[in-house]
Amino acid sequence: MKPFLSIWARPTETIQYVLDHKTLSYSYLILVMAALAIAPLTITQMLFIKEIPLLVILPIAFFGLFILTTAGWFLNSALYTWIGKWLGGTGSYKKMLAVVPLGSLTAIYILPFSWAMMFALIILRYVDSDAAATVFVILFALSPILFLGLMGLSVYGTVIMSKAIGIVHNFSAWKGFGTIGILMGIAFALSFVGWISLFFIIFMLASI
Repeated sequence: MKPFLSIWARPTETIQYVLDHKTLSYSYLILVMAALAIAPLTITQMLFIKEIPLLVILPIAFFGLFILTTAGWFLNSALYTWIGKWLGGTGSYKKMLAVVPLGSLTAIYILPFSWAMMFALIILRYVDSDAAATVFVILFALSPILFLGLMGLSVYGTVIMSKAIGIVHNFSAWKGFGTIGILMGIAFALSFVGWISLFFIIFMLASI
């Protein structure tokens, strides 16, 4: 079985195959490839700012995203394990580490698009190139399709994660989706409290 292909038609079997036959290094490889696909999209606006050196932009985009992605891998796996057990699951942290990257597997397919756009912008940053400009215009015109595609991939990635969490915890995919929903709710609540606290601190400092 080839997970990069079978994930589309047989997600449940693919998840189980990764758990049974692949190592954590394979799962991390998926995560790294997904980061490589997404990173160029995070710096498109920065490439227009010529005052910021390219040797500063690229490390921020790639190494920064790798660090955040790795940290998120460990943290999300721990939280999915804990929340799932709270919902009656029996999964382990190691198994959760193996399946969490599968939610990003579909994002790898945008890599050719994102890298083509990045190279076109880098060329246009330094020289007037008709070929690069044409590539950028075409890709920019296709950006609404890319946006819709990313939304679709995100939804399907959530489906994969729901199934993966369910398989690891030996409960239904709906409970897996509930696990994701609870984590998102916690994140939203913490974010809300953080913003309220920040505004309160700013207000207090301004009134001094």
